[in-house]
Amino acid sequence: GKTYLIGYLRNYSKYLGIDEENINQIIQTYNNLEKKKVDLEKTKEENIYLKTKDRSMFEKKRFFFPVKYVYLASFVLVIFIGLLLLSNSLRDAQDFPVPSPEIENETGIKIEEQTNDISVLTEENIESEAEAIIAEYPAQDSVLAKKIPVLKLIANERAWLKILSEDKIIFEGILFKGEEYFWETEQALEIITEYPTKIETYYDDESIEISKGTIDNFLLKYNFNPAQDI
Repeated sequence: GKTYLIGYLRNYSKYLGIDEENINQIIQTYNNLEKKKVDLEKTKEENIYLKTKDRSMFEKKRFFFPVKYVYLASFVLVIFIGLLLLSNSLRDAQDFPVPSPEIENETGIKIEEQTNDISVLTEENIESEAEAIIAEYPAQDSVLAKKIPVLKLIANERAWLKILSEDKIIFEGILFKGEEYFWETEQALEIITEYPTKIETYYDDESIEISKGTIDNFLLKYNFNPAQDI
């Protein structure tokens, strides 16, 4: 079709007064116009599509816009109801009944009655009750008054020390110079050390010579019995 059209235009160009050599330029111009027309149609269709898309997006936004406010209003309403319930609970706690002053007065009256009953007792009854109470707790008073003796060891120099009571280790370690060890006991003890001259020993503030013990494997063992040695 294009070949026929070009041949027709070339033959007709003489009648129209158009140079035959410029026929290709005329055809190219026509093709450019057709191409521009097609491009304009495409641009128009794209603009229509974009407008339709924008309109649909706007309708969606307009549809979802009130839903956000519904959620927000629901959230505010829940908070308001929670605060209202909290205030009611606090109000109920404040309205908790307080003991009546009449009850306190009755308690005071009972205490006064008991005081009056005690005052009615004769002096002889009071003395007899006091003697009975004292007689019930003589043993406790004697126990409280009794003081347990203290075993005290003072290191003059760095020394290793081990103390046993009924085959149980009470203390085992190193005492440094000037360090003291105290132990309240009335039981028999076994004191073991390497150098007894480096340790001063006192029991109930009385000095004990542990160097009088027996030596076994380069260790001095001193059996201390409070009932015999003190």
